[in-house]
Amino acid sequence: MARIYQRNDSWYLDYFKDGERTRRSLGKISEAEAQAQLTALERRLDAPPPAAGPDFLTWAEEYSHWHAGEYPDSYYRVEQIIRCHLIPAFGDLAIGMINPRAVEAYKHARLETATPGTVVKEIRTLQAMINHAVTWDVIPRNPIKRVKAPKDLRSKPPRWYTKDELRKIYKASEYGPAWQLMANTGLRRTEAMQLEWKDIDRQGIKILSDAEARTKSGKWRLIPLSDGARRALKAFKGKGRVMPQVAPYSFSRAFSRDVARSGLDGSLHCLRHTYCSHLVMAGVPLRTVQILAGHASFTTTEKYAHLAPDHLKGAVVSL
Repeated sequence: MARIYQRNDSWYLDYFKDGERTRRSLGKISEAEAQAQLTALERRLDAPPPAAGPDFLTWAEEYSHWHAGEYPDSYYRVEQIIRCHLIPAFGDLAIGMINPRAVEAYKHARLETATPGTVVKEIRTLQAMINHAVTWDVIPRNPIKRVKAPKDLRSKPPRWYTKDELRKIYKASEYGPAWQLMANTGLRRTEAMQLEWKDIDRQGIKILSDAEARTKSGKWRLIPLSDGARRALKAFKGKGRVMPQVAPYSFSRAFSRDVARSGLDGSLHCLRHTYCSHLVMAGVPLRTVQILAGHASFTTTEKYAHLAPDHLKGAVVSL
């Protein structure tokens, strides 16, 4: 429903769209001009909706296949978000018909059981999926582009292990050499499991990015071998890949089990935090840490700045 009306010397449009009422000034124009704008508006309101595209479940399968090839290092986490949370919530909806209200309802429902950081990842994954549909001309626009992820106001230092804690973890199971190698190199899980003997020489470990094994940043890097890394490598035998070949989830669960046996906490990724933390505490410049760890953004590396020797010492004054 739409109409025009005049107040003082100005004409106004008054109409409903998607259940919301809007009043818009047309300015000091003639009645005929106002009527023409009303007619144009009525045509837009009566126009059929844009192509809705495939249902979310169908698009999720196509997007997941593309994402697995483009970002293999983060694929497992994204696939889990899509399969466990997004498909149950939006699976039967056409992607072009997922509206902000539905996403806001999902966001608030998830915040009752999940941390803000987790929900942020889920909303960003959903946004990325719809944006990709627009990029591929599957739908003409992103209907949820204005939806914002919740703010994660938590901030705490990354969990890392001391040398004594690491020794306990190494002794906890047969995977000790694997944990030792990862703590001494900062390898991501996928990088560690795809590491091959041919990529190791006197210079160190070459983490390559190619069609078979892409790095998260898409760039290769060289990691010098510490004495701890060399000791860990001596425990491995065979050709081809260095690490025992098990399912990624099983690899992570094995570490969680060993940590619990050691009376500690943390996930497999904490070994990467440990590598970066000990570099910073040894006085290695943050820019060098960024290169060794393969951080695409310096913001990620800055999380370890508080561990640097004399960090903020020069910023204090005696009063």
